[in-house]
Amino acid sequence: MTEAGGQHLGTRHRSMAVFSQRVESASEARSWLGSFLHDHNVEEETVMDATLVVSELVTNALRHGDGASVLRASLGAGEVQVSVTDSGDEEPRILPPDLARIGGLGLVVVDRIATDWGVAAFPGGKTVWAVLARAET
Repeated sequence: MTEAGGQHLGTRHRSMAVFSQRVESASEARSWLGSFLHDHNVEEETVMDATLVVSELVTNALRHGDGASVLRASLGAGEVQVSVTDSGDEEPRILPPDLARIGGLGLVVVDRIATDWGVAAFPGGKTVWAVLARAET
């Protein structure tokens, strides 16, 4: 993992990290995001939801992307935004239920937890992003 310095822009905190295409990267991404959010006193419920979403997004990038993935996190007063950029051409989509299939539920989880999510494709890759409302304290 390579981490870029964080920024404080107005009331928004931002940071990013780069993860190589290794099976450990999903765990490292969860840990990195958890530390970033804890450093900014984010509620534990929000930290747990956000790290689960990031785990799913990074796992998809590892499976369907090529090379390193870039994880970005942005923290505002009422929300956490995360995004994962990879060089894979395949756009993620929610798969229909299939009891015989192992896996394929990551975006179902993201869709249930995030208030909004989407994909921004570009030549040579894509960014999958998600917005989570912060838990009320």
